[in-house]
Amino acid sequence: MDQIQHKFINVQGLNLHIAETGTGGGPNTVVFLHGFPEIWYSWRHQMIAVASAGFRAIAPDFRGYGLSDPPAQPEKASFKDVIADLLAILDHLGLAKVFLVAKDWGSRPAYLFALLHPERVSGIITLGVPFVPPGPSTFQKYLPEGFYILRWGEPGRAEADFGRLDAKTVVRNVYILFSRSEIPIAAENQEIMDLVDASTPLPPWFTEEDLAMYGALYEKSGFQTALQVPYRTMDEDFDIAELIVKVPALLIVGDKDYVLKFPGMEEYIRSGKVNDFVPDLEITHLPEGTHFVQEQSPEQIQHKYIDIRGVKLHIAESGTGPKAVVFIHGFPEIWYSWRHQMVAVAAAGYRAIAPDLRGYGLSEPHPQLEKASFNDFVQDTLAILDHFQIDKAFLVGKDFGSWPVFLLSLLHPTRVSGVVSLGVPFFVPRPQRYQGLPEGFYISRWKDHGRAQADFSRFDVKTIWKNIYILFSKSEIPIADKDKELMDMVDPSSPPPPWLTDEDLAIYTSLYENSRFDSPMQVPYKSKLGEFTIPNPKVEVPVLLIMGGKDYFLKFPGIEEYMKSGEVKEHVVHLEIKFLADGNHFIQEQFPDQVNELIVGFLNHKA
Repeated sequence: MDQIQHKFINVQGLNLHIAETGTGGGPNTVVFLHGFPEIWYSWRHQMIAVASAGFRAIAPDFRGYGLSDPPAQPEKASFKDVIADLLAILDHLGLAKVFLVAKDWGSRPAYLFALLHPERVSGIITLGVPFVPPGPSTFQKYLPEGFYILRWGEPGRAEADFGRLDAKTVVRNVYILFSRSEIPIAAENQEIMDLVDASTPLPPWFTEEDLAMYGALYEKSGFQTALQVPYRTMDEDFDIAELIVKVPALLIVGDKDYVLKFPGMEEYIRSGKVNDFVPDLEITHLPEGTHFVQEQSPEQIQHKYIDIRGVKLHIAESGTGPKAVVFIHGFPEIWYSWRHQMVAVAAAGYRAIAPDLRGYGLSEPHPQLEKASFNDFVQDTLAILDHFQIDKAFLVGKDFGSWPVFLLSLLHPTRVSGVVSLGVPFFVPRPQRYQGLPEGFYISRWKDHGRAQADFSRFDVKTIWKNIYILFSKSEIPIADKDKELMDMVDPSSPPPPWLTDEDLAIYTSLYENSRFDSPMQVPYKSKLGEFTIPNPKVEVPVLLIMGGKDYFLKFPGIEEYMKSGEVKEHVVHLEIKFLADGNHFIQEQFPDQVNELIVGFLNHKA
């Protein structure tokens, strides 16, 4: 933290503490506004990141927080004071216009400042809390009296609760409570601090050193002003005629943030109602993010939604490099299957982009599902490049995701720098390719309208997904006996493969609970590739094919011979093949380090 400097400035008769780093100036200044139980220190990761990107980063401690002076009468402190302090800070530092980044209750003064002084704001980023029009609180209508905001809004109640403990323990308990996905609500005979057992560990991303820093600063400031603003000023009136935020805004939401469970909050965000007040709003979701997402995942993969060809697609993204790498998943996968590779290529200086294909994960399905086809994936990928103004990208495909990748390189070679395919080589499609396999062959079964739906309907989404993953992890082609369905091939006691954690399974399950299996059964299984009309097709761009030696796909009729004989090179001119002897169908999750090394090496060589 040596690169962060500290100063005090006199604002409205109070000495306010300012943390600062970076040499950018003027409009390239970012002001960070903390929440509770936070201080400037909660922005330590983001300050260094934006300074490294050429911006000036400024993070004040609000009055009565951290190292800043408390007001003379803390019980009269208000949001208006915070807004006035922010204006005075900008004036003192000679900043005509800035970006505002806010978290938790800091989002309210950020948005109100943009409404009152739009000429001073270039844009707003808020974490966890969207713009909510000011007005009387309705929490008491929908939540029990033990709801923490109601308890802390009662003068003296929190002071008595906190007074039993030292400041460090209070901060520790609040961090643990707010890191959970459930709203903190105490029973009638409990106080909020009693909700945390003394033996409960800190969140893994929050160190004892972090806690010591927070503890020392709250030891100095106490909690009197922090309880007044925000908890006892929720109903403050600002007398603003037009509640339309006219600056660009980004909302970053941790999907496990308990705030989403506030009455109506998730619906307000996901329905688009929030856009009525913030028209130029972009929303990004971090599936594993909690209330402290900026400390939990400072360098994490980011998420957004974009409108592509009439469908809203979910995009995961990481890295800021000038060269883009687009990852296309297979089945039963989603963007998450590329999590290891995205981090690796971003660390190597590339920009990683991984969509959920239409109808998968968090992306919307095709409006006419029965008409969905591989061509949609090709056109969607091309449209994603156009949306992000990417002239040329590397494409990485896995399983059936390799097919749209290869097609795009054939149809639009000027847009493709190179291709990496996992598990599937390019081949000219033939209608009778699987003719020699029994009727219980999984692709044949899933092509049969209604067959998979009836099979899957006997189980919950978690069991279906886990069974498919177990089947596809084996080295034999999944083929059911005549009197069995494919789900019957997996013993209920069979564990997932060792590299797939309980957390991984939970994430896949939650996202397939959103999308279900109708779209995946349509494409790739029921959809026809259409007539392949490219004569003597040749993929001219460089291609790396990574194969697992135990991938069941090698046992598809003719595939292994097609590769080992060199026939594949008749259609892929610049082909390199790498085998990982023990790799199976999910090689990028099974052996992420080896796969990452191969992909990054290929990118660096071909870039």
